[in-house]
Amino acid sequence: YYKYLLCFAYGIVTPISIAIGIGVRTTYVSDGFAANIVSGVLDALSAGILIYTGLVEFIARDFIFNKEIKKNTVQLLYSLFCLCLGTGIMALIGKWA
Repeated sequence: YYKYLLCFAYGIVTPISIAIGIGVRTTYVSDGFAANIVSGVLDALSAGILIYTGLVEFIARDFIFNKEIKKNTVQLLYSLFCLCLGTGIMALIGKWA
């Protein structure tokens, strides 16, 4: 029954959160000090999760644990170049986000 309870809890969280959001929408001041702090903390948490996932899950698997890429230096350098290029493009896109 534990799986069913967790499925129910997962499905009910969104409607409850929407109801809470509708209830407090009139008390929210978007340019207030507390709103800026909460927004900054949540943005930092989201960015940290994305950085961790990118570094640990993807880059470690592709560059550290991949034996084929270690054998071919040209492929390794090309992969690192593409990684840096993609990072730069994402940083440029993030400037307008």
